[in-house]
Amino acid sequence: MSLINQMLKDIDKRHGAASSMSPSHHDLQGVVKSGLPARSVVWAGGLLVALGLAGVAVLKGQPTSPAVPVVLARVAPSVPEEVLVPSASLPSDTLVLAPLPPLPLALTERQPEQALVPGPLPAPPPSAVPLPVAAIVAVSTKILQPGTVSRVLTAEQRAENLYQDAVEQIRQGRMAQAQALLQQSLSTSPLHHASRQLLAQSMSELRQVEAARSVLQEGLVLAPQEADLYMALSHVHLANNDVDGAIQAMQTGLPVAADNAAYQAYLATLLQRIGRHDEAVQHYVLALRKTPDAANWLLGLAISLQAIQDLGSAAQAYQRAMTLGLSPSLMQFSQDRLRELRP
Repeated sequence: MSLINQMLKDIDKRHGAASSMSPSHHDLQGVVKSGLPARSVVWAGGLLVALGLAGVAVLKGQPTSPAVPVVLARVAPSVPEEVLVPSASLPSDTLVLAPLPPLPLALTERQPEQALVPGPLPAPPPSAVPLPVAAIVAVSTKILQPGTVSRVLTAEQRAENLYQDAVEQIRQGRMAQAQALLQQSLSTSPLHHASRQLLAQSMSELRQVEAARSVLQEGLVLAPQEADLYMALSHVHLANNDVDGAIQAMQTGLPVAADNAAYQAYLATLLQRIGRHDEAVQHYVLALRKTPDAANWLLGLAISLQAIQDLGSAAQAYQRAMTLGLSPSLMQFSQDRLRELRP
């Protein structure tokens, strides 16, 4: 019973002490005695203090200063008398707020921010002179559609394409269409000599001899150094059984074709055809110096050498031609001639 009475007395003493407390201490004691956790009370108090500091800074026009740290202190075993909370009445791990330092209310007044006044803007660039509508249209017509490839052909390339088309027409037996394409090719590029020669040849086959000669002579005026045009003109004469005209055309082109082996051999054949063997031998020799292994030209040389009675040289030319290889008919011809020379 004595223990119970002592406890009752202690409770009465606590009530008496509580009645003599200041209101703030009384509130704190009520909170501690309530069922709320002690740590929740501490963190809530810290949050309220931080919010208060932020509000003061805003009212003063100052930037929000860093929040004053809340110092959490564990209650010492001996509580100061002015707290008026007996140590025996609080748990040993109860945390209370330590006294806060005074707020820095006497901060330097914030200087009003000077408004940023932009300097004078740079003058805009002078507007471009508008293009006339015709120029815009001309440019827009050159804009390619996606996926297209632009290729500008030269006159020579266009003429070559027309020439190839004409060759295909001739293969199909369409001579009139081919001649039209060749004439168009020459209109595009007058110096496209292949088109000119093929056109003259097609005209010659159609017995259009004068037209063929005119086409070739026009080409020789434009390109007098073109040896193939002289040969083409000679073929036109020969197709009309005009051997003298063919030889004359070839001799006219000799100054520009002296080093052309085929040119020399063709002239030698024309001269041999009309019995001018001495001249033929000379041109065969010139051609064979450039191309010594031409079997047909060796056979032609052998014929003209035999005609001028240079039999030893003729036999050697026949034998050389057969060694290099001839067609069956020409091989038989050479063997027969060689037996005549070697009985």
